[in-house]
Amino acid sequence: MAPTAPMALSTPLAPAADNPIFAVAARAEALRARGADVITLAAGEPQAATSAVVVEAAVAAVRDPATHHYGPAQGHPELRALVAARLSEDTELPWTEGDIQIALGAKHALFLAAQALIGPGDEVLVAAPGWPGHAEVVTAAGGVPVPVETDHAFRISPDALDRRRTPRTRAVILSSPGNPTGAVHPESRLRGIADWARRHGIWVIGDDIYRAFDHTGTYRSVLRVAPDLRARTIVVGGVSKEHAMTGWRVGWLAAPPEIVASARLHVSRTITHVPTVNQRAALAALNDADTPADAARDYRRRRNLLVEALNAIDGIDCPLPDGGMFAFPDVSDLLGDRGWTSSADLATWLLDTAHLAVVPGEAFNAPGRIRLCFAVDDRTLLTAIDRLRTALGTTPTEATYDIDAPNPEVAR
Repeated sequence: MAPTAPMALSTPLAPAADNPIFAVAARAEALRARGADVITLAAGEPQAATSAVVVEAAVAAVRDPATHHYGPAQGHPELRALVAARLSEDTELPWTEGDIQIALGAKHALFLAAQALIGPGDEVLVAAPGWPGHAEVVTAAGGVPVPVETDHAFRISPDALDRRRTPRTRAVILSSPGNPTGAVHPESRLRGIADWARRHGIWVIGDDIYRAFDHTGTYRSVLRVAPDLRARTIVVGGVSKEHAMTGWRVGWLAAPPEIVASARLHVSRTITHVPTVNQRAALAALNDADTPADAARDYRRRRNLLVEALNAIDGIDCPLPDGGMFAFPDVSDLLGDRGWTSSADLATWLLDTAHLAVVPGEAFNAPGRIRLCFAVDDRTLLTAIDRLRTALGTTPTEATYDIDAPNPEVAR
């Protein structure tokens, strides 16, 4: 089916005041409310439900009178101890519960880190393309987010960092695997970044929320590569992605004492503490190693499937992501002659015409690309692929993918 001219939305796809990713989801929900059969590959979360083990732990916690009262602002000691044990394994450094602050998800943990570290006018280097939330937490702290161009594999380099460094540079946010690119920084690159940060006295904020979804086996914590940076490093994590618990809002930061103290004070003065029932659920999740391992295996297979299908469509070039839950193809060859002037126009047209929700690259400082989430079930992904191929002028029968293949090779 040849595309028609892009359709204007009565409600803008991404209002300037809104997170553009949430704006896409809201537009999709509005279409569903009017009866449209919309498939969403725009969400930054697993489609799967939280595991029964975690749900049952939460139900038991609700029934326990001990959860009905105030808890410590820093978080439940048992949960903090379990997070510390995981960090010790990741970094090969000793961590204790005192080094951990429990937060309302990783986004809140990043906010707490920025509030503790960033002052008015301080500059923080963020990857471009990159998740907009990194820039947003810097701005919320009065700082200035400075985009750093990534290389062909979407990784930041010491040279690129140094080109953007000024006397006001306070920190760099390093996400590996990244969102939306899936880029995993290998040890050699991490070592170079660490050397650069050490030389210039720059803090490192490591966003490790996608750590469980490294499809290359090369993920390393920056502190495992450069343990001497511990006094100037903050590590952020959570259960949202690897345990399908985005709605439960439990994350954490691990940091030097002064950062944890600031974060604890901020939590005490605002939310008091993360809900105790949710922390009990997170405790059960961290004791469950099977769920993230199973999810990672399924996501790797679906990643291969989606990338193969995207590369079979004329005008789309999709690299194979190292990790994460997203494909991030270049669609610039589809634009112009086919009636769209931007990837935002294409995303709008796909949503209105094919009832397929994707996120335009403009949301990530990457015009000419779109982001598609493959953390969905097999049938949803296959249907989405067929809609995409049909809408862009190819037919589903031309596809060569096999959803039952355990590890299909990607044809490039």
